Amino acid sequence: MGVRSFWTLLLALLFIPSLGARPKPLAFYNETLLFRIEWKGIRAGDITMRSRSEGSNYLAINARVNSLNIVHGIYYVQGAFASKWNYATQTPVIAYEEAFQGDLYQQRKFRFAKGKVSIHKNEKIFFEHSYPHSSPPKAAWTENIDVSTQGGYQDLLGAFYLVRSTGRIPKVGEKLKIPVLPAGVRRSLVLRVLDRGVHTDVPFFGTREIFHVRCALVDDDNNKTQMGSNMFFNTKSEIEMWITADVDFIPVKIWTDVPYLGTAYILLEGYSQP
Repeated sequence: MGVRSFWTLLLALLFIPSLGARPKPLAFYNETLLFRIEWKGIRAGDITMRSRSEGSNYLAINARVNSLNIVHGIYYVQGAFASKWNYATQTPVIAYEEAFQGDLYQQRKFRFAKGKVSIHKNEKIFFEHSYPHSSPPKAAWTENIDVSTQGGYQDLLGAFYLVRSTGRIPKVGEKLKIPVLPAGVRRSLVLRVLDRGVHTDVPFFGTREIFHVRCALVDDDNNKTQMGSNMFFNTKSEIEMWITADVDFIPVKIWTDVPYLGTAYILLEGYSQP
């Protein structure tokens, strides 16, 4: 079964920082991001993502994806995600993912400790991609597995903040790999910085200097692009991103081609820090 993950593409930002002394919470460790999902000029859904520092070491991250009724008869997308990340050691603690994606339902619970992550999976497959889904489903199963995190593997939301925490400005033409765990499977997110320049049509900000980044999820064993490279859909298409070229590295525009539907866009429409 193809790995389908909502938030893989939002990991495609910059570079994993080296570990060092305990950092102070960065400004974007306390932020709210609001996005809209567009397809063929139609507002198809929205995304809300929030992070809040807790105590001296921890970051609590929550995200929710909602699709609108207008697309439920075509392709159903809905999800909730959460993570607790230790920003002092830059390591994940716990994580949770629950998503309806087309004909699939996937729930995953992650608990990280001692170089591994214990994962509980609860998954279903339906007869149709639209909503409401038929009952009973076509198939359903559960699974408990342990996966090694040696090599710096992170949950999806924790990795989103980890890759932004370096403060290092990438160069145009650079290419790198980031170890991630979409659905609890060890993969690498390959990033390529294509361009840097000022744009006058940046969502939410208007005029802004941005990086243009292209990314895809690959299998380390054969270096082939995997299903789940896209944020919402089961596709092998590469993902295009605009990211602000400043210390916050905010994703402002994301787009990719998806099966049956054409190009889907995710556009920033609100950003705030306390």
